[in-house]
Amino acid sequence: MKKWVGRPVGKHMRSFTGQYFYSIDKKCRLTIPQRLREGLDPKADGYGFVACVGFDGLLYLYTPASYEQITPHFDAKAQTNADVRNYVRLTQGLKEDLELDRLGRVLIPEGMLKQFGLAREVTIVGAGDHIELWPRERWNAFVQEQLVKRDETAARAIAFAQAPPAATAPAAATPPAGST
Repeated sequence: MKKWVGRPVGKHMRSFTGQYFYSIDKKCRLTIPQRLREGLDPKADGYGFVACVGFDGLLYLYTPASYEQITPHFDAKAQTNADVRNYVRLTQGLKEDLELDRLGRVLIPEGMLKQFGLAREVTIVGAGDHIELWPRERWNAFVQEQLVKRDETAARAIAFAQAPPAATAPAAATPPAGST
């Protein structure tokens, strides 16, 4: 039985998993692993990928449908907020639509590769609703560092996921009764 890693999660969402060691060629093309491509449906997911700024200084790849679902949309009033403007500038200004060629490769602009510290050797990481591109050595160091503290990290992540919504926001510090 064939294991499929691009399985549906909700409407038009895929769950990408696994780590893959690939090379970017001299023309700035990166092959997306077959296991990550085989479940994609261009009619539902859109064609190709959207490359954008991710957390931790990484380059993220989303399907067009996933990108649309996770992208916040701000009204005109929100544009008066400096954080909103800066967020929109970075996320939209550094966003690139990447087409898959017939061999499953995407062409990543050279400037984007440099901006995210991506050289020839990269690790492609399936991270649920998106794919992360890591410099190979940075990924290897991250894995070794995280394996040492995996149990503690897992416990905190699970507690965060299970906490009621109000508990996930930082609580305002209030002095105990009678301490004023």
